Amino acid sequence: MDSYARLSKNPSTGELEKIETQWADNRRTIDRLGGVLGKELKDGLSAWRKDVRRPDWETLLERVRSGVSDGIVVWHTDRLFRQPRDLETLIDLADKGFMVASAHGARTLSDPDDRYFLRIEVAHAARSSDDTQRRIKRRLATQREDGLPHRGARRFGFPGRDRTWTPAEDEKDDDRPEVSAELIAAEQQALRDGTADVLAGLSSRVAADRWNEDGIRTATGGLWTPSTARAVLLRPINAGRIVHDGVQVGTMPGEPIVDPGEFDRLEALFSSRRRGRRPGAVYAGSGVLRCGVCGHKISGRPHTGTYHDGQKRRQYMCNRGTGGCGKVAADMRAIDEQLRGLVTRRLSDSRYAQAVAAAQAQVSQRLSELDAEIAECEELQQALSDRLGRREITLKAFDAANTPLGASLAALRTERESLTGSPTAAGPVRALPPETIAAQWDDADIPAKRAMLVQALGPLRLLLDPARKDGKRRFTSDRLRLDNPHAPAKDSSRTA
Repeated sequence: MDSYARLSKNPSTGELEKIETQWADNRRTIDRLGGVLGKELKDGLSAWRKDVRRPDWETLLERVRSGVSDGIVVWHTDRLFRQPRDLETLIDLADKGFMVASAHGARTLSDPDDRYFLRIEVAHAARSSDDTQRRIKRRLATQREDGLPHRGARRFGFPGRDRTWTPAEDEKDDDRPEVSAELIAAEQQALRDGTADVLAGLSSRVAADRWNEDGIRTATGGLWTPSTARAVLLRPINAGRIVHDGVQVGTMPGEPIVDPGEFDRLEALFSSRRRGRRPGAVYAGSGVLRCGVCGHKISGRPHTGTYHDGQKRRQYMCNRGTGGCGKVAADMRAIDEQLRGLVTRRLSDSRYAQAVAAAQAQVSQRLSELDAEIAECEELQQALSDRLGRREITLKAFDAANTPLGASLAALRTERESLTGSPTAAGPVRALPPETIAAQWDDADIPAKRAMLVQALGPLRLLLDPARKDGKRRFTSDRLRLDNPHAPAKDSSRTA
């Protein structure tokens, strides 16, 4: 006879009935019946949920079908059956004389009377589970309506037990301490700052990088990624709202962490964006530099150590996680110094300025049209946001109007970027002194520097080659080279 156990509470005491305890009771029952223990099986999931797969329950059925097992012993029949379909599955095997036994007595499925009593017991168990489920759902619904969120593990920005705590040998999980008020205040400020940064045009990657640099960790103590930062910023609970199945069903008491109006704007901003990563606001060469090995666009990341001025060290790298080869990396400041020189030389070259001026004459009309259309879309988006902020329209109505508008805006911007980043790029119509170009670079922010780099490159690509394998950890300028993808192979590259 097989022994089956399922993790649950003792209906008499309300305490958790451990698997090992149930197995021990089952072994005594098998001895009392004069049987021999076949296999001990267990499942830790509830038996009344229809979508739950119970691996050992399926093993039990297979052993019955194959004739390996002549019966099964459970601590109580409701440990085995909580849905009538489970019982009927075994009744179909009744011709094998299969027995179901427990501490409360044995039932033989081939006996019509035993099948009758088992059906009554299982129906009662199913009714009990349904009643419990209804009570739990109603209690949770009432809590949500009263502004109480669902209880569970501590959320970032909210009080609760420390999820990073590791118990000592003599400690239990109940000894887990509460997080400090200082930590909660720091997390809430991080949520407000992150919301403001994204609304100001920065990406969730910038928010994640700042939190990591400031030593702010997730609720479980991990580092932030752009996706996790975006997810935590988009939680309705930040604005004091309790949402269930996509519908707001309650409001938390007290002052919310994030202003509800700002949260609405944040949701609208993210919903209007098309999928895809934007270049970061920290690395000037991100999305422009390419790997000299695989040609993949190079991105930036924080690196170990600090610079002489105490700033966090950073580097450009070919990211294997986004499809690159991962074989190329170089210090950010060393690369940026080379980019500054390249931009200064190219944009102060009179021949290059003349070529750009000629190209501008061909595309200026279309760029003007694109600018006008983009301005109109942005004005419409702002009007929609204002109406949403004044509660004149619902968020659903906003999404219906803003989603196609955002798609059109993204297409227009893509076309504009393709023109400004091509040989017909908008650039200097006359050569400026190198000192002027260098000063413009030094005064520019990261997006402006990236735009200057795109202008300087024109149709060319800037490749970063791997470091020499000579054991010396230093950057050399010959690792950067220009590449013309449209030129014959023998003339396709030269040192930048």
